[in-house]
Amino acid sequence: MTIHRRAFLTAATLAALPPLRLDAAGWRAGVATIDITPRQSLWMAGFAARTQPSQGTAQPLHAKALAIEDLRRQRVVVVTLDLLGVTAGMADRISAAVAKQHRVPRERLLLASSHTHSGPVVDTQLMVAYDVTPQQVRDVEAYTATLEQQIVDVVGQAMHKLAAATLHAGQTTAGFAANRRTQYTPDGPVDHRVPMLRVDVHGKPIAVLFSYACHNTTLGATNVEWHGDYAGVAQAAIEAAEPGLTALFMTGCGADANPKPRGTREDVQQHGEALAAAVRQALPTLTPVTGATRAALELVDLPFAAVLTPEEWKKRFGLADPYVARHAKLMDETRSRAGALPKSQKIPVQVWRFGNDLTLVTLGGEVVVDYALRLRREHPDDHVWPVGYANDVFGYVPSRRVLDEGGYEGGGALLYYGRPGPFDATVEDRIFASLDRLLRSTR
Repeated sequence: MTIHRRAFLTAATLAALPPLRLDAAGWRAGVATIDITPRQSLWMAGFAARTQPSQGTAQPLHAKALAIEDLRRQRVVVVTLDLLGVTAGMADRISAAVAKQHRVPRERLLLASSHTHSGPVVDTQLMVAYDVTPQQVRDVEAYTATLEQQIVDVVGQAMHKLAAATLHAGQTTAGFAANRRTQYTPDGPVDHRVPMLRVDVHGKPIAVLFSYACHNTTLGATNVEWHGDYAGVAQAAIEAAEPGLTALFMTGCGADANPKPRGTREDVQQHGEALAAAVRQALPTLTPVTGATRAALELVDLPFAAVLTPEEWKKRFGLADPYVARHAKLMDETRSRAGALPKSQKIPVQVWRFGNDLTLVTLGGEVVVDYALRLRREHPDDHVWPVGYANDVFGYVPSRRVLDEGGYEGGGALLYYGRPGPFDATVEDRIFASLDRLLRSTR
């Protein structure tokens, strides 16, 4: 019998490969973790009231990657970060490197942050808030470059560990989030749901992805040590109690919710352990996820209502002079460099479907709870899991209600993010028009 040389070589190559094992639903998954704690003192992101850079580490910070592959060999990768958030520039550079090195397209990569206010400043984020020196800016730039490579590396590590897996989804609840806009709505809305995705390999849990719609700000501006806040405590507690399980946290649409109570290390421990206990108790109750993954991403323009002068910022939002002066300087530099100030802000809107059992909906920016509540109300059959602070944290994203009420989340905070003014009244409708398109296109 004559054997064709090319066929022989192909058969020999395939025989040398490890067998491809899939569970009945066709999933494969892998998870990896890397320490991203800065090795030097940097400015910490989130509180303009801080007066000094970091002074040590109370809890390490991590980047964690969970890679999931379906029966069609289509992959999605979520990276969770103990950071305030990434910028658009960081997301562009990271996603380009991941696409080139690991062949994961942009719409199938999710960069989700815990929004801890006890992590480092990255890239140019919130520079208006701090009185930074040129050397401190260079230190942040150097850390950001290292961080971006670490994120690309941890994605590769997770993909290298892909193995036959099963997925299980469901939810539990936590109770410490409280709406903080009490001056406008004394009993404002909150979302106490804790969506969860458990990943098993060889019948044992290797990862649990979960989220909660609450600012990760139990610790205040007086804390100057690196710390993951309640989300960091929850992840560490789950991993300590469940050997071999990696816990990955994403922040939900909780821009207008704070932990209650807050301010002390005891509060942090209390909230983190309560969240961990809820997740651990619900782990055995989750139901299987089957089907293929579908993914879509849009960048939606959110127009600014107006360019505010320094006097208008101070009068309208009661902002202090040092921050207004830095903002005015930044606006002058932007005009000089670009010729004009931007008229809109792009928000990344991303949808991942896992068969018909789970739909992950992620939005950039600091998203208020109204978005999660409206999503679930208008799409009750899509099993939506709303997430904020994803792919680009550029400022607050108010609903029409919050925008009309005004205040910090309604526009004042955009000054600290270096934006020229508050958003206009069309923001919520523009975002939901995009979400409706993406949800239809991925069915």
